[in-house]
Amino acid sequence: MMDADEIDWLKATANEFNNLLQVISESSGILASLSDGSAEAQKYSAILRNAIDRATRLAGTIRDRVGGSGGTNFSLDIAPDGAGGEATLIPDVPPLPPKPTGGPLVPPLTGDVRVHNPSGNRELVMIVDDEEFVTMLAQRVLADEGYRVITARDGFQAIEMYRKLRDQITLIILDFTMPVMDGADVFAELLLINPNVSVVLSSGFAEQGRLQSMLARGLRGFIPKPYTHQKLLTQIRSTLDALQAEKSGERRIF
Repeated sequence: MMDADEIDWLKATANEFNNLLQVISESSGILASLSDGSAEAQKYSAILRNAIDRATRLAGTIRDRVGGSGGTNFSLDIAPDGAGGEATLIPDVPPLPPKPTGGPLVPPLTGDVRVHNPSGNRELVMIVDDEEFVTMLAQRVLADEGYRVITARDGFQAIEMYRKLRDQITLIILDFTMPVMDGADVFAELLLINPNVSVVLSSGFAEQGRLQSMLARGLRGFIPKPYTHQKLLTQIRSTLDALQAEKSGERRIF
C-alpha cells in the first residue's frame, strides 16, 4: 500500500512524464515530415521511434501503479509508418469542418498582448501552459486552422491577461499542473472575474475529485495529454460551437 506522499509524487511524476511524451511525439511528427528519406535519417527516425515506444510503456507502468488513486488515464496515439519506420500521430476523430471565410470574428486586440495569427478569421483562444514547447505546438496548430492565439506561461499572467481582454477571449485552454498556482486555483480566480468564463482543462494527470469539482463549477471540458492535433482541434471546435448554440438560444428566449 502506497502512502499519501508516494501517491502525490507518482502523480506529479506521471504528469511531467506525460508532458515530455507530448513534446517527443509532436517532435517526431515534425522530424518525419522534414526527413530527406536518406539511410541516416531513417536510422535516427527508428531510434526516436524506439525511444517513444519505451516511454509509452513506462507511462503505462506509472499509470497502472497509480491506478485507482484518483488519476486520469492517458494514452499516446502513435503508430509506426511502414514505409520509413517513422512515428506518426494517428487521427482518431472525424475531420474538422472547412475553415470559415471572411473577416475576423472578434474585434482587433488592444494593449501590449502579443497575438499569434492576428489576421485569423476564427475565435481568439488563450493557451495557459508552463511547458514552452507544448505551448508552441498548440499555438501553431490553432493558428494554422485560422484561430487567433495568445499565450500565458503561468496562472498569474493568465489572470492578468484575462482581466484586460475578457470581452475578446472566447476560450481558454488551461494546463492543470503548473508551479505556484495549479489549474484549479487559476480557474477559481477566473470565475471571480467572469462567472461565465469558458475554460477547457488540459492535463496528463488530474485528480478526479478536483476535476469533477471544476466541471460542477462550469468547466467546459477536458483534453487528456498527450493529445493529437485532431483531438485538440475537435475539442476546441465542439466547445466553441456549443457556446455559440447557447448564445443563440438565449437570444431567442429574450
